[in-house]
Amino acid sequence: MLTMTKTILKSTRMLTGILLLVVVASSELYALDSNSRYFAYGVGQKSCEDYVKFREKRLETLENRERYTKDELYEIVDKIVEHWIAGFLTAHNLYVSDTYDVVGTLNMDDIKARLEKGCRANGKQYFAEAVITLVHELHPQRVKAAGGK
Repeated sequence: MLTMTKTILKSTRMLTGILLLVVVASSELYALDSNSRYFAYGVGQKSCEDYVKFREKRLETLENRERYTKDELYEIVDKIVEHWIAGFLTAHNLYVSDTYDVVGTLNMDDIKARLEKGCRANGKQYFAEAVITLVHELHPQRVKAAGGK
């Protein structure tokens, strides 16, 4: 289990690095192509409907696995989702002016619960869109400078 956890953490770090490189390569925050579209990596490509199923522990792709228990698989995926969200928020904090920490006093459980609520309201949208919507909602209450938390 420890080896798999290390492998997952290594993959998560690589995914976060790729996300940051994509953000660095863009010239504007939420830069879009000429058709007002963008490409999301990893978890961002999944639907909100899948995120809600995951939160309810009823995602079919994690069922009937021999190597790990259902709870172990959900715990692993939960960490992957948390790291994807953390990478997105870190990139946002880095590239949005006058922003030290967009989430302020919220913790990861609060963020995931708010994302679940938003995803329940619009299951067909991509998870990346739900995160962008949440970031826009949190922006007015953001921490603007270090030490302001």
